[in-house]
Amino acid sequence: MTTNEQFSKLLLAIFPAQPEPARLFWRESVHDNGDEFSRDLLERLAQRQWTEIKMSDWAMIGSISIVRERLEPATFLYYLPSLLLGVIDDPGYLNWALEAIVPAGRDRRPKSKWWIELLETISPDQIGVLHAFLALVRKNLLPPDKGPFVISENEGLTFEAEKFWDTQLPSTTPRTKR
Repeated sequence: MTTNEQFSKLLLAIFPAQPEPARLFWRESVHDNGDEFSRDLLERLAQRQWTEIKMSDWAMIGSISIVRERLEPATFLYYLPSLLLGVIDDPGYLNWALEAIVPAGRDRRPKSKWWIELLETISPDQIGVLHAFLALVRKNLLPPDKGPFVISENEGLTFEAEKFWDTQLPSTTPRTKR
């Protein structure tokens, strides 16, 4: 079994395809369900299991940071495995997955209500999957070391994602998955 197959099995074990999310759009998001972006989200994601979503669906929707902030945090978490698998199959979209799993901004701190809710929703096992994804990225998807002063954008994002999720290690307070 390849590392990619093992990662796929891990995703299926930790992110079940059933039940599908009840709500797509985040209640705090300012959007008009009639705009083109919202229609694309509805067409590409709604009423589909995450196992059916391909990288081409993500690419047709557009900016991952906008997608993330429009979706209900639990819904984003539900569909995230499809993005992670899509990147494994097509590493050209690696920056999409990396940007999806860290807060925006120079300091990468979770300041928005959306991020706070996501961090209240994500389970320790799901955080473990993100660590496994980042380890897989580091091992298989980043270019070979080019020297001490040369770092690619994806290497920088991987480092930032690792640093962020390392600070989200499970505490003594149990988290529940919504």
